[in-house]
Amino acid sequence: MNRTLLPGCLAALLIAGDGRAQETIELPAEDRLLAAELVEVYRIGSVDAAAEWQVLGTVPAAGFDEAGNLYFLDAPARVVVVDPGGNLLGEIGRPGEGPGEFGNPRQLDVLPGGQIVVTDMTRLAFHFFDSEGAFERMVRMEIVPDPNVFPDVYYWGRAEAFGARPEREGAAIFSDGVRKIMRTDLSSDEARIETFAEAWAPPGTEMKTGSLAEVTSGGLWGFVPPLVFDALPGGGVAFSDSSAYAIKVTGPSGGVLKTLRRPIDPEPGSNRARQAEKDRELAKLGLSRDPSGRVPPDALALVGVFRAARARAIEDMQFFPEVPVLHALRTTWEGNLWVQRRGKEPELDRGPIDVLTPTGRYLGTIDQRIRMPDEFGPDGLVVFIEKDEFDVPVIVVKRLSPGIR
Repeated sequence: MNRTLLPGCLAALLIAGDGRAQETIELPAEDRLLAAELVEVYRIGSVDAAAEWQVLGTVPAAGFDEAGNLYFLDAPARVVVVDPGGNLLGEIGRPGEGPGEFGNPRQLDVLPGGQIVVTDMTRLAFHFFDSEGAFERMVRMEIVPDPNVFPDVYYWGRAEAFGARPEREGAAIFSDGVRKIMRTDLSSDEARIETFAEAWAPPGTEMKTGSLAEVTSGGLWGFVPPLVFDALPGGGVAFSDSSAYAIKVTGPSGGVLKTLRRPIDPEPGSNRARQAEKDRELAKLGLSRDPSGRVPPDALALVGVFRAARARAIEDMQFFPEVPVLHALRTTWEGNLWVQRRGKEPELDRGPIDVLTPTGRYLGTIDQRIRMPDEFGPDGLVVFIEKDEFDVPVIVVKRLSPGIR
C-alpha cells in the first residue's frame, strides 16, 4: 500500500546555513494527473522558412520579456526579437570586436528589468543591451587562474560555465560544470564570482586539479546523479543533487531552507540501461564534427585522438548502482517548479513532469510525454527549440493552460 502524506507535513527539522530551521516536506506518493493543454501560438524557422530572417543557424538560447516578446540567439552573431504573435521586431548585434559586437555568443538571458544579456565566449564577457536593443555596457569575466589547474582547462571551464540564468537584477547563477552552483555579480565592470551552493559530489566525480593529463585522467561514470537547478523569485534557487527525489530550496544567501521529497525510489541499474547509457555517450561523439570547414586539419587530428580515447573510456564506463529519478528542473514565470522525472528508454527527456510550488505544495503531474520547455514566459508562454527532419532549427512557442503554469 502506498503511503500518502499531506504536502505540508513537516517530517524533520534541521538548521539551515543562514540559521533558520530547515524543513523536510514529504509530498504525495501517488500521481495526481494534470490536464496539460499546450496551444501553439507561432513557429519560426525550418527548411520552409517563410522569410529570410527566419532562416536560422544555431539557436542555443532564448528568453521572454514581461510583454511576451521573445528574444533568441541565432549563432554566429545576432539576437532576433519577435512580438507575441511571432512578428519580427528587430535584430541585435553583429560580428566584430566593437561595443555590442559578438565574437562567439553562447548564451542569452532577459533580466527581470528587461535588459538583454549575451554571454560571449571569445570576448570572455557579458554584453548588456537595454529593452530597446541599444548597447549599454560590457562586463568582463573575472579571471583568477588557479596555479594548481592547467590554465587552458581552467579558462575553458570557467567560460563554458557562464550559461548564466538571472537570479535577480544584477546577478546570475550558473554551474561550475562539476558540483557547485555559482553566483556572479554583474553590477560592476567586472563580473565577481562566488560559490552560492555546494552540491553533493558522488565519489569518483569530484573536480580534479593538476596538469591536463591529470585533469582528463580517470574513468567515466554512468548514472551520475544530475545537478539540476533554476533560480527562484527573490534570489534563491531550487536544485537536486542526488539519485533520489529530493528538491532543495535555498534562500537568497544560498542556505537550504527546505527539502521537498517524494517517495519515488531510484531503479536498480540493469544491463540494458547500462548499455543504453554507453550508446548515448558514443552517439554524442558524432557531434564533434566541423561542417564549417574552419578548423585547421591538425586541430581536427587532435580532436580525433581525443575522440578515440573518449570512445575507449565509454566502453570501460563504471556505473553507480541506481538510475537517478530526476532528469530536469525549471521554474516557471510565476515561480512554480517543473520537475521532470527520467523517462523510459530511449526518450529520457519525455518523463512525467511534476508541478510543485517552492513552498512545498504538490499541484499534480503532467504525463503526456512532453519535453521540458527551453524557457518559460508570462501568461503561460513557453518556447521549445527543436529541429525539423532536415536538422534545421525550429522555434515553437506555445501557451500553457492556467492550471499548470
